[in-house]
Amino acid sequence: MSVPSNRLIAELSYHIRTGASKEWSEFGVLWSAFNAVYGGEPDPKERARVMACIRGHFSERGALRALRAATKSIDKILALPPGDMRLEVWNPAFRAASQRCAALYRDRNATAVARLAAVGGVLYQVRCNLIHGSKDPRSPRDRMLVHESVLVLRALVPALEEELK
Repeated sequence: MSVPSNRLIAELSYHIRTGASKEWSEFGVLWSAFNAVYGGEPDPKERARVMACIRGHFSERGALRALRAATKSIDKILALPPGDMRLEVWNPAFRAASQRCAALYRDRNATAVARLAAVGGVLYQVRCNLIHGSKDPRSPRDRMLVHESVLVLRALVPALEEELK
């Protein structure tokens, strides 16, 4: 991965701080609430904890309801699954994890719970890129990913809370 200059890093920091929409903050709040639930999962890998949390706490009916509420947003995100911004875009591993999750989501023979867990795996990639400063509020694609992810999280997190009751 090429290392950006300090000037480019400072410029991105400035644009994130001054140009990010309220949805970027809302993503953080929703993800923190989600993390309060999945953080207790035993797997050492965070994406696996996210997916295990959904598999372990959602009923088939609840998962189907959450999927239906967010289908349009999920489909927009998965039209080109997000990549691991620690890697170069040409690296075969760049989109590999998100593509595996997207394939599971699109598998109509999979349960609704498995499909929703796959969506959680993709949202985890968006979270990593956003939280670690790899999303730029000037980028139309980055704005779309955050916007659509917030819409999915608005359906997912309250549904998870209901499932836990």
